[in-house]
Amino acid sequence: MIYTLTFLFQFAYNIAKTFEIKYTYENRLIKLLINTIIINTLSLSSTYYTIDYFLRGDFFIFLFFISGAVAGKWFAMTHFENYRAKILDMFKEKTNEKNSRNI
Repeated sequence: MIYTLTFLFQFAYNIAKTFEIKYTYENRLIKLLINTIIINTLSLSSTYYTIDYFLRGDFFIFLFFISGAVAGKWFAMTHFENYRAKILDMFKEKTNEKNSRNI
């Protein structure tokens, strides 16, 4: 049960971290503040269980801690909009159009 909780806490934590960057970039203060509460709660919970089990001699808990983090980051990066990439693509398109007109 604790292994599953640790995995889920880390999974959700890394999704929330991705949203923290997104909300900061979009200047959405209220969502950012709520997300910060979620991040800190998840971080504290997953760290507590991981350290507790580690001090009991269970090194297997690290596998769930790390795999939850990796899975959460992967999920967030592949399932949510990447506005920064879209903006950079728009600038590249405008630069290419401008350069093609000058030729």
